[in-house]
Amino acid sequence: MALNLQVPLSMSKGLSKAIVFHGLEFSIVVHPTIHGDPILTSQGFYYLEQMDSVAEIRFETGVARLNDNQIEYLIDNYLFEYSVIHKESQLNTKVTDFYYSRRDPSDIYHLYDQFNTQALVLDELNDTSILSIQSLEGEPEYYFHDYCLVKSYSEDMVKNHVSALSQLVNKKLLVKILPTEERDGYFGKLRMLKCDDGLIDYYQANTFEYGFGPRDLKPGQEWITLSSEIKGNIDFELPIETVYLNKKYNPILLPYYFSGLKEVNPLLSFIGFYNVLEYYFEEAPVLLSKTAKGEKEQIECVLLWLVTDQSITDFFNRQSHDYNSVIGNEIKTSSTVSIKGLDIKSGLNLIKKLSIWIYNIRCAVIHSKKSRNNKEVAIFKPYSEDVNNMAVSIPIIKWLAIKCIKKDSELNRFSDL
Repeated sequence: MALNLQVPLSMSKGLSKAIVFHGLEFSIVVHPTIHGDPILTSQGFYYLEQMDSVAEIRFETGVARLNDNQIEYLIDNYLFEYSVIHKESQLNTKVTDFYYSRRDPSDIYHLYDQFNTQALVLDELNDTSILSIQSLEGEPEYYFHDYCLVKSYSEDMVKNHVSALSQLVNKKLLVKILPTEERDGYFGKLRMLKCDDGLIDYYQANTFEYGFGPRDLKPGQEWITLSSEIKGNIDFELPIETVYLNKKYNPILLPYYFSGLKEVNPLLSFIGFYNVLEYYFEEAPVLLSKTAKGEKEQIECVLLWLVTDQSITDFFNRQSHDYNSVIGNEIKTSSTVSIKGLDIKSGLNLIKKLSIWIYNIRCAVIHSKKSRNNKEVAIFKPYSEDVNNMAVSIPIIKWLAIKCIKKDSELNRFSDL
C-alpha cells in the first residue's frame, strides 16, 4: 500500500500556489493545507493568504521509505533551491509549532482540532475484531463509512453550513441612498459582503488533503482546478510552479542557512548566514594557498574563494537604487560607535572592503564588550530598535552564503544523511 506523508513547513503562510519539486530520488509537492485535522473547528470558507503549507512526499508500494531525517534533508535541498529562485521566500522545515500528532494504531481515540478534540476512530470494514457499531439515539441503522466515526454525522451538517454561507457570500441588496456632504448617493444593488481574492470554500480547501500529492501533480503542469460540492460556487484555478534539482547540498551547511533564512530578527538572521561562511574559515586560505592570521583575514579569504570584485559589482547592480544608497551610510549601533558604511562607488578593492565591513558587523553582533583597549566599541543589544539598522547586511551575506553552499557542492566531499 502506497504511503503519502505531509511534512509541516515554517514561514509558509500565504503561499497561494502549489510547487512541484523533482529531480532527486523522490519528488515532493508543497501546497496549502488545512492544518490540525479540524472537525469541530471546520470552517465554511478559507482565504489562501491565511493558509499554511506542507510538503508532501509519496512512497510507492515496495519502495523503502526514508527516515524522518532523510525526508527533512530532501525537502531542505529543494527549498534551498527555491529560495535562490525566489529571494523573498522563507519556506523551511524548521517548525516549532506542530499541528500533527503521531498516532498509535492501538488507540481508539485520535487527536483532531490541533490536539484539542479526541475523536473515536474505528474501521468497521477492515478490522475484524469490531463486531458492530450502533447509535444509541434510536436512529435508523447508520452506516459508519469513515474510520473517524463522527464524520458520518458531521458531513451533512458541514454541507448545510457551507451551503448557507455560500448564499450569504453571494447575497445582494437593493439600496437607495441620498447624497450627503460625507458620501455620494447610490441607487442600485450592493453586495452584502466584498471578499478578497483567494476565497475558497470548505470542499475546495479539502482538495489539498487528498489530491495534491506527487502522483496527482506533474512537472510542467501550470494549473489545477479546485472544485466545490456546493452548486453555484465557482471553481478556483490554483497556479502550479515546477522546480527541478538534480544534486544535493551539504547537510551541515543547509541548517545554518535556514536558521538565517527563517529569522525575522536581523541579528539572528546574520548569525545563521555568517555561520555558513565560517565553515570555510580554516579551509579557504588553504585552498587559496594563503595564510590567514585571524578572523578578519579568514573572512577575506572566504570571499576571495567565492567572489570577485566584478561579481560584487554585479550584485549591487541588481539591487534597488535605495538599497545601494543606504549601503554606504553608517550603521548606528546600541553604543555611541557606528559602523562605517560600505563604499561601492569606486568598484575597487571590493572584496577587501566587504570583508572588513562584514567583520565589523560580526564583532558588533557577537560581542557585548563595553570597550576594547579602553575604547568604546560598536555593539547591538538584542531586540533593540538598533538591530533593525543592520538589516542592510542581510541581502549580501545571504548572497554570500548561497555562493558558499553552491561552491561547496562543486567539491563533492559530503555524504547524504
